[in-house]
Parts: sequence; structure tokens; C-alpha cells
Amino acid sequence: MHVTLYPQKQLQQSLRFILIAGTFLTLGGLYALAREIFILDTFRLSWAISSGVVLLAGLACLFVGNNRVVINQAYFSMNPELVKYRLAVFARERVIYWKDVKALSISAYTIVYHLTSGASIKMRLGHIQQSEVMLHVSRSIHLVALEKGIMINGVQTAKQGSVA
Repeated sequence: MHVTLYPQKQLQQSLRFILIAGTFLTLGGLYALAREIFILDTFRLSWAISSGVVLLAGLACLFVGNNRVVINQAYFSMNPELVKYRLAVFARERVIYWKDVKALSISAYTIVYHLTSGASIKMRLGHIQQSEVMLHVSRSIHLVALEKGIMINGVQTAKQGSVA
């Protein structure tokens, strides 16, 4: 199962907003820097540095908005061996193998994977903007955990055998 969490139309709207913000920041930073260097009689280093930072932030937004810097796709992918997901565009990708999962804690907006190593990984479903997709992801994880006999919310489930 593979689900893209941001529809293409929504991603294009976000990129357009980033492009507009980048244009505003770039022009503002460029004006402020030119004002500090060429127009004012006294040079204020701190203001010039601040203007340069605003200019660089605007340029970064312009590069992202024009797809010069490729942003990662937010997705959720699951198969019988593992779960892979990136819930936000700038978040890192997480890979969780089912054989390493000891228990799950499932609530309305989070899923916590308790691993056999003792570590816990929290998956925040609130990052998924569409409630139908969020419910589908949660229920799919729940069903796979039932099939594999993984403890869910403190309740041990029986491992499902294959029907021949």
C-alpha cells in the first residue's frame, strides 16, 4: 500500500505561496541592503547583516518555489515486511521493520511503535491533512498488527495463520 499524502494541486498551491513569499523577502532584503550600503551616510553592520539574511531566506524560497531545490514527497508506504513514511515535506523518512515491533499504542492522532530494542517511534497522524487518509493509514496499521500478533494498546493479539 502506498499513499501520497499531499495531492498535486495542494503541493502546487504551497509552492506558489513559497514563491510569492520568496519574491517578497528577496525584494525587501535587496532594498534594505542597498539602502544600507548606498543611500545612508552611516554604515550599520548589524542592519546590513540582517538585510543579507532576509535576502538569503528570500532566495532560498525562490529556489524551492521554482523547483530548483527539489522537495521530498510526503507519503506513507506499507508492506508485510516494513512501514516507510514521510509525513511532512521537509521531514526525514522513517523505516520501521515489522519484525522489530514489539507493541503498538494507537490513539486518534498518534501511533507509537514500541521496538524490541526498547526504543519508541512516534508517528503523528495529525500531520496528515485529509481525515479519510489518516483513518485509512491508522486502520491499515492496526490490521497488519493484528495479523502479525503484535500487542496493541496493551492487549495481546493472536497471530493470524495463513488459511490453506
